[in-house]
Amino acid sequence: MEFTYDIEGRIYVQRPLVLGQIKQLLEILQDVRIPADAGTFGLIQALGDRLSAALAVVLTEKGESPRDKDLVSLADTLSFSVTTEIVLKVIEDFFACNPVFSLLERLTGAMEQISANLGPIGSMSLSSSWPPGTSRGETVSSGDADGTSAPPG
Repeated sequence: MEFTYDIEGRIYVQRPLVLGQIKQLLEILQDVRIPADAGTFGLIQALGDRLSAALAVVLTEKGESPRDKDLVSLADTLSFSVTTEIVLKVIEDFFACNPVFSLLERLTGAMEQISANLGPIGSMSLSSSWPPGTSRGETVSSGDADGTSAPPG
């Protein structure tokens, strides 16, 4: 799936995110709180001054690799060239390209399956797996039993 946008005569594309872009986007979105019921305008408001940086991550000039982008320069360019209409379209297309909620549901299901497969072992705490008298806090180290060391020499 690919979406294209003409921004001041340059063609940009949006494709499903690759791992490097996810990492970049997570860094930009750190500490951003998006309400669960936020629509497109709520998302724009939550992103605030980080919107152009997020657009720079998800948009790539046609023929280029996401790896080769100068995100700071592209964010600056986009902040003074992208129309509101294109911003709205990019956000809508983002969720078509990257079914975030579907992926979260799949991850939740996978975690539930892993927990079910682990059974009682997965619910034990680390300290309960140590036999009495041999936990990390109770194990005597090698050397003198009274905690003193022999004089050097």
